[in-house]
Amino acid sequence: MTSRTDCRPDTTDAVTVTAVRTRRDWSTFAKVPFTVYRDDPNWIPGDIADVGSMLRRPSEKTRSRMTSQAFLAYRGRRLVGRIAAIADLVFISHYEQQTAYFGYFECLDDREAAHALLDAVADWARGRSLSAVVGPMSPSLLWSAGVLVHGNDIPPLVGMPHNPPYYADLLESWGMTSIKEFHSFYHDDPHTLVQSPPFARKYAMGQRWKARSSVVVRPMNPATFDEDVAKLRVLYNTAFASFWGFTPVEPDELDALVATMRPILDPEIVLFAELDGEVVGFVMGIPDVNRAALGAVRSRFGIVRDLHTIARWRGPGGRRHRTHVRLDMMFVDPSCPDKGTSALLIFELFQRIHDRGYDSIEAAPVLADGGWFRSVRASYPVDPSRTYRIFSREIG
Repeated sequence: MTSRTDCRPDTTDAVTVTAVRTRRDWSTFAKVPFTVYRDDPNWIPGDIADVGSMLRRPSEKTRSRMTSQAFLAYRGRRLVGRIAAIADLVFISHYEQQTAYFGYFECLDDREAAHALLDAVADWARGRSLSAVVGPMSPSLLWSAGVLVHGNDIPPLVGMPHNPPYYADLLESWGMTSIKEFHSFYHDDPHTLVQSPPFARKYAMGQRWKARSSVVVRPMNPATFDEDVAKLRVLYNTAFASFWGFTPVEPDELDALVATMRPILDPEIVLFAELDGEVVGFVMGIPDVNRAALGAVRSRFGIVRDLHTIARWRGPGGRRHRTHVRLDMMFVDPSCPDKGTSALLIFELFQRIHDRGYDSIEAAPVLADGGWFRSVRASYPVDPSRTYRIFSREIG
């Protein structure tokens, strides 16, 4: 793990922050993580949401939803950090809150440099009449959000952030405060877990409910993949309408997110619940490709990393990497009359994970003040395996 001493640069030189404008600047922006994580054995190169398509060369549709500016920090001539200021125009319109996001934040353990980067975001935000800074959002809640504040010493979960343990200190020292926390919960063989004494009553109730329910649970069909994704988007926008930070997801946004996952998806653990032919619920298990990516080359060329990871994932011996599953995106239409639909999805997913030979599962992100968290703690009072935190500061 990277130590605080390793990450502290010589502070005799002054800190300067420059806006990212040129092709060379963007190349430098991509190099920052390789400096920050050079001694971290758990780091996996690559941003969850691609810098090129989100910040550098956004599509016309992306530009209609979001505007941004990236910055680099130097101490003297040494590169020490980066950040992106983001105005999510959909969020601002949806909530009528004049909020700027910061994201893609990476920095050495250097308070002055971190503060200078955050100051640049604040100045950019004020110039657009925005009065608060929230993050990290890279670039939004749909993709990657939060600072990892517990669980930094283990390999990251697929699709979730990873960072040095001092990041929260850097943000708090700038005056930011926590506004939301998310957790992840790990367990070996979840099918066995739900049959254990703490869950025995709920499992029995679930089996009785399944016997009389009209809900049909089915896996994703590769032959109708695009149709299933379109149904998923409609259900997502309905089910998450009251979720903290929610903004309606457009077809191209979900298509881009799904495209990053499709090469590793196991359709048998991507489940839809249907009632009278209509999709009313969804849960997704994502095989944790990070088990393979952790041993792949740390090339600065993404295509090289991806090809090596896929070779380790699908090649001879790849099965030993496909043992862990992330449980993500579990939701049910609030108007669904069958109130046991979520339980049916979970029990079916756990059974399939067991039958397909996966060894463990990790549910993430679980909102700390949400109903899911309270339900988990009531039935199974285990400590979270990881905790992620989103910060905010008024700048008006």
